[in-house]
Amino acid sequence: MSYTVILHTHSTDANHRIAVQFRSDKQDLFGVTEASRIHGPIVPLVTYQGIYEELFVYTSPFAEGIPYISVLMSSNDFQLPLEKKIATVTGLANLITRGARTNTALCDIATLPVTLAHQDLAPFNYLIDDCTGRVQAVLDWDGALYLPVGSNFHSIDNLFGFMTPSCWQDTEDRKELEEAFYNQALDSLAVKGFSGITKEQLESQKAIGILLYGVERLLRFKNERAEHYLEGYLQALSFMSGFIFSYYISYGWDLDEGVKERRSRVWAE
Repeated sequence: MSYTVILHTHSTDANHRIAVQFRSDKQDLFGVTEASRIHGPIVPLVTYQGIYEELFVYTSPFAEGIPYISVLMSSNDFQLPLEKKIATVTGLANLITRGARTNTALCDIATLPVTLAHQDLAPFNYLIDDCTGRVQAVLDWDGALYLPVGSNFHSIDNLFGFMTPSCWQDTEDRKELEEAFYNQALDSLAVKGFSGITKEQLESQKAIGILLYGVERLLRFKNERAEHYLEGYLQALSFMSGFIFSYYISYGWDLDEGVKERRSRVWAE
């Protein structure tokens, strides 16, 4: 649990506004310190100030921008122009791949490079420019780890679709957005000297990240919603469609309207 307030000084300049956060748990500042070093001002540096009334107090520079989820919810029919969404996904592709370096943990030359992976890159943790869609700031780096690039790509699926009461639903422009994301990610990695990486490699690592994230949620929440998220993330992988189809047929099921209600049982089994 946390509560954040903005402290204003006499000046209206953004540099004179400070975010003050009161948390019930102590934050691990390694991730945000590393992220600020790698990404610069886009990641506001967090400073621990002590304990007040049994709450941990942190301060950080004020970050310009509006949470992506707020921009989406304030739009007509929860839709944003494609060019604005592409600006957001390509900005996140740059962020996720920035600072990529050779993975020295293993000797395998095919090992993907590692990057500092944000563990909760949800739409409320990145702030965008309301007019352009460009990413202005990325918050909440608590728990960030160095992992093979692609490990947290499932977070970006929140720009490609959404959860309904019964199942995951892709947006109509998922294909264009996903293509823009992967193209930018691969271009960014190539600039850093990792030109041999393919989309298939990134998707394979994404699948590993999905399973680690999804299984942890299943064990923690033990409800159908967690199952639906896991299913939604997995079924979007390009190499999963044939597997899912074959799996349903092997169970003797028709791909009709009722299949959505039965999918959670497939993954549970």
